[in-house]
Amino acid sequence: MNENAPTVNVKAYKVTIGILSAVIVALAILLIIAKTRVNTFIIEKENAVSETQVLQKQLDSLVAEHTKIKKEYGNMTRELERKDSIIQSNADEIQKLIASNAGKRQIQRKLDYLRGITQDYVAQIDKLLVENQKLKDKITGIKSDYDKEKEHAADLVKDKEDLSQQISKAAVLSANNIIVQAIRLKSGNKEEVVDRARRAEKIKISFIIGKNLLVKSGIRPVYVRIARPDNAILHDGQSFEYNGQQIMYSLMESINYQQKPVPVTLYYEKSDRIVPGTYNIAVFADGQDIGQAQLTLK
Repeated sequence: MNENAPTVNVKAYKVTIGILSAVIVALAILLIIAKTRVNTFIIEKENAVSETQVLQKQLDSLVAEHTKIKKEYGNMTRELERKDSIIQSNADEIQKLIASNAGKRQIQRKLDYLRGITQDYVAQIDKLLVENQKLKDKITGIKSDYDKEKEHAADLVKDKEDLSQQISKAAVLSANNIIVQAIRLKSGNKEEVVDRARRAEKIKISFIIGKNLLVKSGIRPVYVRIARPDNAILHDGQSFEYNGQQIMYSLMESINYQQKPVPVTLYYEKSDRIVPGTYNIAVFADGQDIGQAQLTLK
């Protein structure tokens, strides 16, 4: 009995040790498996965080680009305002999906959809810019044509004014072939031309009102103004308007002008006012100086 007792104890120890070794191995395996799972979870978690950051960067980039474009051009039309609200709504929805750790595929699909909308937004802006530039070019062309027409119209008005002025200047009577003589009467009322003041009884002025088709027909007063050598005007107190002023005249005759030459002869008969020297004679009609001449008496 005493010889078999130690043998039984050794076997029991061996079995116990074997069981414990198996347990230890099992625990070691479980520990390794658990550690592997933990590492895998950590890696997956890090990957998930990295993917979330990538998705967040994509969203931020799209939103930033859209904000920049909208700031520059987004106020162009109501249609772009409507599309802008759609973009903002989708961006908010994607942000919520990222915050809730939704699936990458779902978020990526939303980002791709949002990217398509923003690209269409940009395409519409480009189209509007092209159309706007065409309108600007057209407006510039119209303005250029308008300026040319305005300039042409101004030239026509100026030409018309110049022509009117030329016609106005041309529509004036003229006193042609003015002859001024000092005369005395001989027997039979014959006129004798003299050159001495003391022998002169009258100053005779004759001229022809020339033909001018630009001057209307009608009765017109013709004035003659005789200035003595001392510049005194030979007059009897009568005056007419010239250049906005009333000036004295020496002789006047109304003529019936019918756009044909009209001969005129006038006499100044105040012999006591005739003195030696040079006389200046001017003829007026329609407020214009239409002819001048001189007479010198000894």
